[in-house]
Amino acid sequence: MTPTFSSPAEKQTVSRELKRLLQHSSHYLTGLVFSLALGFISFPIYTRVFSVADYGSIDFIQRILLLFTAFSKLGMQNSALRFFNRGEFEAHPEQGRKYYSTMFLGMAATSGIVTILFALAVRVSPVSWIDSGLASILFSTSVMIFLRALESILWSFLRIEERTKAYTGYQILIKGLTLAVICAILYFAGRSARHFFTGMIVVEGLIVASMVFLLLRRGIIHFRFFDHKLFWSAISFGMPLIVYEIASIVLDSGDRVLVRRYLGANALGQYSVAYGLSSYVNDLMIVPLNLALLPIYMRMWNTEGAEKTSKFLSTGFNLFVIVAAGVFTLAFVGSHDAVHLLASSKYGSQSGLIPIIVAGLLIYTTQVFLSAGLLIHRRTMAMARALFLSALLNIILNVALLPRLGLAAAAIATLVSYCFCILWLARSSFRVLPLSIDFGSMGRAGLVSALTCALVSRVEIGIPMVNLAVRGSLAVLLFGALMATLDPKVRAIALDVVSKFRLRSATMRQVEVSTVEG
Repeated sequence: MTPTFSSPAEKQTVSRELKRLLQHSSHYLTGLVFSLALGFISFPIYTRVFSVADYGSIDFIQRILLLFTAFSKLGMQNSALRFFNRGEFEAHPEQGRKYYSTMFLGMAATSGIVTILFALAVRVSPVSWIDSGLASILFSTSVMIFLRALESILWSFLRIEERTKAYTGYQILIKGLTLAVICAILYFAGRSARHFFTGMIVVEGLIVASMVFLLLRRGIIHFRFFDHKLFWSAISFGMPLIVYEIASIVLDSGDRVLVRRYLGANALGQYSVAYGLSSYVNDLMIVPLNLALLPIYMRMWNTEGAEKTSKFLSTGFNLFVIVAAGVFTLAFVGSHDAVHLLASSKYGSQSGLIPIIVAGLLIYTTQVFLSAGLLIHRRTMAMARALFLSALLNIILNVALLPRLGLAAAAIATLVSYCFCILWLARSSFRVLPLSIDFGSMGRAGLVSALTCALVSRVEIGIPMVNLAVRGSLAVLLFGALMATLDPKVRAIALDVVSKFRLRSATMRQVEVSTVEG
């Protein structure tokens, strides 16, 4: 069912916030498009510069650092989003200074401790646990745990202040500089994983230093503003989210460890490329949406109440499902050619994994809508429980299936685990903030996607770049036309867009005529 509105004012409020969501998402999407464009430049470079095994090792090391970064943050980046109160901070600036100082200095302290402990643990670990080459790189890259933890709190400040353009600018800057510096180091110093991570450390260190400098200039960070009570409240809120974040990382990355264990380094490289390309597709959806959505629905909850927040989230979710079905369709018809173009033919044998992984990632993306009630009501332990059980299921499925099915098992385990996770989160969240799900629209989107995939997949030109362009264009046109024909909501949106385009064109023509006559 679709949400109904009790008054024109309520509908106008939801519409206004949806427009705000679209505007903020567009800012994040702009940055993401530039970042992905840089990624599409760097991806073919890295997959060709490094061997399949070395590429897999680089991805493996990044996953380990990501896991310990999550430990180091103690959920403080989520607490920064939850404890921000614009109205109170504008009325009482001293409360704002306490907030910023506590969140930033608290994050610096926790991440610094974890970074030191991680470096010491790697240094004293026996070779039977970590081989000497891997241990050496992990020790030298341990500083990235500290840097990325600080980045996370700085990104949270920009998000909660709804400074979407500044956030986007920094994201583009860090991606562009990272690519340039890494390529320069690889060219002059040699092709090695150590040099790859050296470039990342240099760039991220500079970006963090510049952002911290700007915070200090605002006069909102100082030790004397640190509030111990707020710090422990933030830790109390964020602690369950550590389990959530770590379980999320295990759910997303745990299969890398098992693939390396059961199938070897080359198989890990193959899977890392398939998963990486799938993540590029999913990032176009999840990153701008997730960054923009939470501040908006938290503000709506505080100012408009539960009913309008629920209708806003319901409307957004139902529209998202349709868009996600279209994205999956593009991934299905274009995966084989995309792998050959972006990663080279040596990775082409695993292109069939991409649609399965993309489906799982898109399903998991719906949690930004479906689990909103749990975050609003601070029921973070329920979120952590769902992720923990899903991660456990993912590990069990990989252990059971990898020796029998090969790399396909990892993709299947990802899809099944994400489906389980979303069902569990939705069941828990709907108890405190139920959403109206349009199952009819979901069914139509699934049917149209399947039909489009079946028809467009028959098109075969032979040249990967041309094939990708033709298939992608046909998929967009056919999916959009069928959805506009079968789904009233999509048809209404399409007609509204056409109407506005005609009105704008007529206005422009009238201006041109007036200019000529004048």
